Amino acid sequence: MCGICGIVDHEGGLSGPLVQEMRDRLVHRGPDDAGIYLSADRRVALGHRRLSIIDLSPAGRQPLANEDGSVQVVFNGEIYNYRQLRQELERQGHVFRSHTDTEVLVHLYEEMGDDLLPRLEGQFALALWDEPRRRLLLARDHFGKKPLYYRLTPSGIAFASELKALLVDSRCPRRIDREAFFDYLTFQYVPEPRTIFEGIAKLPAGHALSLDVNGHHLAPYWSLSIPESRQEAGERVPTEALRRLLEQSVRSRLVADVPVGVFLSGGVDSSAIVATMASLGVGDIRTFSVGFADKDYDETDFAAEVAERFGTRHERIELAPSSAIELIPTIAAQFDEPLADQAAVPTYLMCREARRQVKVCLSGEGGDETFGGYPRYMLATEHAGYLDSVARGEKGFRQALSEPLAPLPDSYVARLGSFTHEEKRELLDESLWGALHRRRKSPYPHLEARFEEGARRDYLQRLQYVDLKTYLPDNLLVKVDRASMLASLEVRAPMLDPQLVRFGLALPRAAKISGEITKLALKMAFRDVLPARVLWRPKMGFSMPLEKWFHGDLENYTRQSLLDDLEPGVFRRQAVESLVARGWASSPARALKVWTLLMYQEWRRAIL
Repeated sequence: MCGICGIVDHEGGLSGPLVQEMRDRLVHRGPDDAGIYLSADRRVALGHRRLSIIDLSPAGRQPLANEDGSVQVVFNGEIYNYRQLRQELERQGHVFRSHTDTEVLVHLYEEMGDDLLPRLEGQFALALWDEPRRRLLLARDHFGKKPLYYRLTPSGIAFASELKALLVDSRCPRRIDREAFFDYLTFQYVPEPRTIFEGIAKLPAGHALSLDVNGHHLAPYWSLSIPESRQEAGERVPTEALRRLLEQSVRSRLVADVPVGVFLSGGVDSSAIVATMASLGVGDIRTFSVGFADKDYDETDFAAEVAERFGTRHERIELAPSSAIELIPTIAAQFDEPLADQAAVPTYLMCREARRQVKVCLSGEGGDETFGGYPRYMLATEHAGYLDSVARGEKGFRQALSEPLAPLPDSYVARLGSFTHEEKRELLDESLWGALHRRRKSPYPHLEARFEEGARRDYLQRLQYVDLKTYLPDNLLVKVDRASMLASLEVRAPMLDPQLVRFGLALPRAAKISGEITKLALKMAFRDVLPARVLWRPKMGFSMPLEKWFHGDLENYTRQSLLDDLEPGVFRRQAVESLVARGWASSPARALKVWTLLMYQEWRRAIL
């Protein structure tokens, strides 16, 4: 992976040192090399930090141009089908000066313009400058694996892989968007396209933004549709097709000129990836897992069993509460926005240790959304008839909200979220609560929009779709990108190949969930390969034993962080004191609320 940034200012006068400072705030994303493009009229500047994965030579330095220098690109990510695209372009007469996937982009743009984007298979955020047309193109991959932030200005635009690069510019405001903050308290993340700061936006997944002297245009170049089921329930689960698609996805994500490892949690997703690598003949597989001394939260025995089955070189890393305390400020500063996914801490620790041996790791993100792995999806089978009537439109969204079985948003938020609507009323300053409450017609606008859009299919598909469009890009993929990039490690997610995702969505409900068994199709596909103890165990989730640590090593740290510097005009001090005094962190749900506030406070200290 890499870090990209840039500015287009139609009035000119851009400063090279400013763009260089923006670029170098992203050094962790690309410690291997750096480059800058500054147009002759000083109206365009592009910056790049390089993490060398394909073609490690100086020929891969970015910004990278076409033959005559009229098209410039900065690129973060990997294009898995670049060899096929390169062959097509060479047949059309294009001359390549490197063996990188990046160079394909400028030549493909010459041939197709913006229509190059649907041809790309991979994970990416890119910026293309077309000098003859004086036009910028920004784009982000299908599911939002790679980040891209931007700020529209009166005379153009500034963009970067991370917020911290935009904040280098003193003209960039640091005013907190209170609606984004409100969403953070509910979901533990800030939903796209908002960011925690007013005036700065995330480019949504699967979207492109173009800008020239006449203005800017934002539109999707790809959308996730919900396919109809390819078979009726009761028919044979297409395990061979599933294995074939996963093999194709894993094979394409093994393309690298550096060693590739695997994050092996001991769950079915990462275990299936290891099994697939072994079936493809990959030798010397290196696997990594993070565990805890508390066996109620530790999955590493399962990971070790899979590692032994396939003969991997396995490393177990243990996270102690003292290490978590040391890492919390680092994590808060790196993420730029508050994120309360507690798995960010062990994820970063695993990335840091893995980077000592490899430069790329495969990971299982997307498996739960694709194949129906979350326990909350069981609601879709328990109340199938009622929920399908909602999905088909026989009951409107607002009617559904008033009925007790509707999982969106009420039960959905209860299972996934942190603070409920009423809890936020008690927590927040009265004037702030009143202003936010009056401004919003719905407490969960981004969920309502996702629920309403797309084809009308069965309710389990709709829940998968909502997660693929919200929780996955705004929480899980943010966590993995920032944690891995802080360690200068690239992470690839085979479960998020678009073909594989569509295949998983199209499976009938009975092939995803049967009783208390989730991800049935994936488990059936690997039942003769993976240990039964790994396949059929209940899902644990990747979390720290917070409710125990909050009564031990983390207690004093957390109380001091929350109460010593409480933000005025935002929180009711009495409510926060009550939260940390009444039962403290006596349950996982209460511990999550405390963690949500803690990470906000730590973020505010680090960034503001």
